[in-house]
Amino acid sequence: MTLNYRDLRYLRLPAPQGLDTARSFALDKLGLQMGDVASDDVIHFRSDARNYALAYWSDATHPAIGLTVGRREDLDTRAEALAPFGTVEHLDDGACRKRQVKAGIAIMAPNGVAIEIVWRPLTSGWRYHGTRDAGITEFGAVSLACTDIDANEAFWTRGVGAKVADWAGDAVYLNIDDAHHRIALYPSHRDGVLAATWEVEGVNAIMQNWYFFQKNQIPVVHGPGRQAASNAMFVLGEGPDGIYYGYRAETAQGLPHGGPRQLVDDARSHCAWGSPSRAPEFGGAGHD
Repeated sequence: MTLNYRDLRYLRLPAPQGLDTARSFALDKLGLQMGDVASDDVIHFRSDARNYALAYWSDATHPAIGLTVGRREDLDTRAEALAPFGTVEHLDDGACRKRQVKAGIAIMAPNGVAIEIVWRPLTSGWRYHGTRDAGITEFGAVSLACTDIDANEAFWTRGVGAKVADWAGDAVYLNIDDAHHRIALYPSHRDGVLAATWEVEGVNAIMQNWYFFQKNQIPVVHGPGRQAASNAMFVLGEGPDGIYYGYRAETAQGLPHGGPRQLVDDARSHCAWGSPSRAPEFGGAGHD
């Protein structure tokens, strides 16, 4: 069963390198804004009207993705659809307060990332103002690494209710709102969060951030380039935790006319400009 979500709300990550390192990278390198301090073991970062889009929990053992629904009863609908895929947890009052939501459910995806579907997440009344002019307009997308791509596609489409926008080889772009995709699944030799991207104003911001990465010795993993399926221009750099962080612009809106397309299993499907990538997930078939 499909269900329209309001947004990709947040990405929560462990902080194996420590909260100070995570804070420094998010503020000084990504250009996010420090959010409210929930506790000594939780830090939040803003990038738009959300009270936070990125969070680090020092006591977390696995990452989590938050998706917003518009109605309280949507949680029950999702819980029923997700039940065949594992144990669905209804978040108690303490868990909701820590996540700054009114209510929510959680389940573990096959690749070890917790998926949290939430209702009434906290929105800030103040404008986002980053520590540098990265050109960010909103939280864009999360890419996931999957050792079992078929199991994860089934979980996201049949359980979560996302729609397939396109395939590139066996990689899957998933639509939950007006953007071409907010979640992307990539076949990989590992499981977990592969990348997080923020939407920026345009090509100038992409190029400015590329030069910023180079100047600040942030390894550029992929780009600048243009994604064949979504038309998004992008650049990705590697963070201190091994996750790729970056920016995208001009992302296509909505689903392709006529339904999902199958792109070839080739590096050109991940970058139509031909930019090299150090990440095997973006290389297509035969790339190790």
